[in-house]
Amino acid sequence: MSEAALHSADAQAAAVAGSGPAYLPPFGQARLGTMGIELELMVLDRLTFDLMPAAPDILRLLDRQEKRWVATPEITTSMLEVATSILESYQQAAAELEEIRASVERAAFEVGAVISGGGAHPFQQWSDQRIYPKERYRASARKFGYLAKLFTVFGMHVHVGVPGGDEAVRLCAWLTQRAPLFIALSANSPCWQGENSGFCSARSNVVGAFPMSGTMPAHIRSWQQFEQHFHRLAGLGIVSSIKDFYWDVRPKPEYGTIELRVLDTPLHPSYAAALACYARALCIEASQQPGRWPTNDGPELYTWNRFNAARDGVAGLWIDPETGTSRTIAEVITADMARLAPLSDDPGFGAARAQIEQLLLDGGQARWLTAQLAAGYGMNDLARHASELFSRPAPRLPGYAGMK
Repeated sequence: MSEAALHSADAQAAAVAGSGPAYLPPFGQARLGTMGIELELMVLDRLTFDLMPAAPDILRLLDRQEKRWVATPEITTSMLEVATSILESYQQAAAELEEIRASVERAAFEVGAVISGGGAHPFQQWSDQRIYPKERYRASARKFGYLAKLFTVFGMHVHVGVPGGDEAVRLCAWLTQRAPLFIALSANSPCWQGENSGFCSARSNVVGAFPMSGTMPAHIRSWQQFEQHFHRLAGLGIVSSIKDFYWDVRPKPEYGTIELRVLDTPLHPSYAAALACYARALCIEASQQPGRWPTNDGPELYTWNRFNAARDGVAGLWIDPETGTSRTIAEVITADMARLAPLSDDPGFGAARAQIEQLLLDGGQARWLTAQLAAGYGMNDLARHASELFSRPAPRLPGYAGMK
């Protein structure tokens, strides 16, 4: 690494930790369509299936392993984040995620834990959680108070490579418009603090409590304008790094990517590969319409689409901002798959499409879980079922019928 790159990395780290001045790196260049996937995973006690503060022990075991991917802590000690290497296709994503799944499972078993996907643990209590002993997370706890522990929710982030900052801002706008579709398609957190929330994705509501949540302002149309926006907020003491933006989609300049942040962590990692490929395909499609921007009808329509997606999942209604027409989210996603398939340069897009169709079955992952509750299973059973699905080399078909 060059001296300039080292300085940039040090400045970024200090800004993120709150121990240095605000810093926004220049936007790096990445090849369009490269991908990265981050998963926040639950660490569960193998006997009670409650959250277990064993992430530090699991991380120590994973650090001994030579691997392309990385495992890092998250804000509380019952959370574990894994991030893939740079990926080119669905097959690469599926293979690496399976390697991650198996490795994390083995490490968890050694410390008496199991791993689970899902956007929110069904019965954990936020006040029981412990902040991870890292200065960045201690600073977050001082800044956000109880919200830091309340943020023990589990999401999937998708990075898509973009060749420059101006295009990153434009593709952020396009992907934001369709972000509610990903909330619905990934929704699997119907329970919150031991109660059926009435939402397919209770996790989505937690993120909105943070002051810099929401979406990138519509007036930003270039990387220079984004830089100006950042420096204005930094001058007011509101942000110090890109990590302070909790937007549903944000640029990630140090990677040369845009980052989709709205998804619940899938119940099985194989679904993550398909969801990432869907996001990638939408970005490539938008890139092939240079200079075109999505319709901006103000924040109300987006907020309404987001609410419907979180509440009703794939059965919810989505109002198309370009046409004003309403269709179910499942219909919109099915039409996207049909439109994108012949355009895709990914030889595994057909397999990704099959996984997406699997996620639409019986109303999606959240409905699979609430069906378990309707059948008489309790919250502990729900957590156990989810961990058992994660532990399988491949999800059972059709639907969720195998989880009994």
